[in-house]
Amino acid sequence: MKKILFLTLILIIVIIGCETTQRETKVNNVDKKDDVSNAIKYYDFAKEYLKNKQYDSAIKNYTIAINDSADFIDAYVGLGKSYEGKFDLTRAESVFIVIKDKFPKSTSGENGLGFMYLKLKQYDNAEISFLNALTIDSADAKSYYGLGQVYDKKKPTIKDLTSLKCFEKSCKFDSEDLAAAYAYSKALMKAERYKEALEFLKKVHEDHPTFVEPLSNLAEAYLETKQYSEAINTYNKVNQLDSTIINTYLGLARAYQGLKKYDMAEKNFKKMITLMPSSTIPYLYMGQMYLDINNYSKAIDNLNLALAKNPNDENALLLIAQCWFLKVNPDKVNDENYDEAMKILDTSETYFNKLLSLNGKYVKEANTGLNNIKKRRKEIDPTRW
Repeated sequence: MKKILFLTLILIIVIIGCETTQRETKVNNVDKKDDVSNAIKYYDFAKEYLKNKQYDSAIKNYTIAINDSADFIDAYVGLGKSYEGKFDLTRAESVFIVIKDKFPKSTSGENGLGFMYLKLKQYDNAEISFLNALTIDSADAKSYYGLGQVYDKKKPTIKDLTSLKCFEKSCKFDSEDLAAAYAYSKALMKAERYKEALEFLKKVHEDHPTFVEPLSNLAEAYLETKQYSEAINTYNKVNQLDSTIINTYLGLARAYQGLKKYDMAEKNFKKMITLMPSSTIPYLYMGQMYLDINNYSKAIDNLNLALAKNPNDENALLLIAQCWFLKVNPDKVNDENYDEAMKILDTSETYFNKLLSLNGKYVKEANTGLNNIKKRRKEIDPTRW
């Protein structure tokens, strides 16, 4: 009887013990689920902050997400990008190195370093990082995309790889990456494989008919291949999707310029002005357009508008100096218009000297312009000059 009682007590203890253990396991699982749920919540907050370039808030929330879930690799990547965004590059690099060490089977750490080095124009380091990523995963689309960008800037150390091949592989391994698709199409055009580029972009547009970017890229491809009417039709379709894209009007203006429809080109340049009223860019384009067709007066009018917004705009100064110089045709200078011709050359000289005084990117061009003015004066009146 005592043995039976003893066995009964053991069974009761074992059953109670099992129930207790099960309860503890369930509680621990619930806690873990809560932590993961919190991590995702804070990750989503951080992602939004990063998108809006609120880097400090992004860092704070990514850190909380990592504390709640130590293996949340996307949170580490976001943290690295946030530090990179605020130019705390030492911490950004440290985070990407942590990712490499903590998640050795992931390409995220090497890719994070690669894209950071790429922005810093450290192309050798970027290449090493992307190649390291490809040793982890030979079909990683992001690594090939990054490597393609590197090889746009430097000679590849791997003989069989080129920027074109890298972008092609990136598209092959991730057909939804529109940035890679755009880079691949540009590389095809650079290699003068225009037909392939257009067919590829048409396919991308068919796959994403409501997306603006593929359609805009297709329009640009038509423009670059001088298919101006097709470019205009395609840019107009872009406008139907989004009428606030500045490059659409620039593309339309350039296409009309290619067709020698200068009034329509000017109309689209002026639409750019409404979207970027403080910029000199539309006026520079119009100035260059009228300079190209020898309408120096209209070119000067537009370049003066550019200089009214920025008196030290070197592009405007160079163009307007050239316009004033070209207004003087030495074969048409006579006694009646001699003084006027000299005044025009004086005006050109003033702009070239202003350009020279800025000591910027057009010093060589300014000196060449001043020498040309001296030659033209001698050409008009050898005895005086």
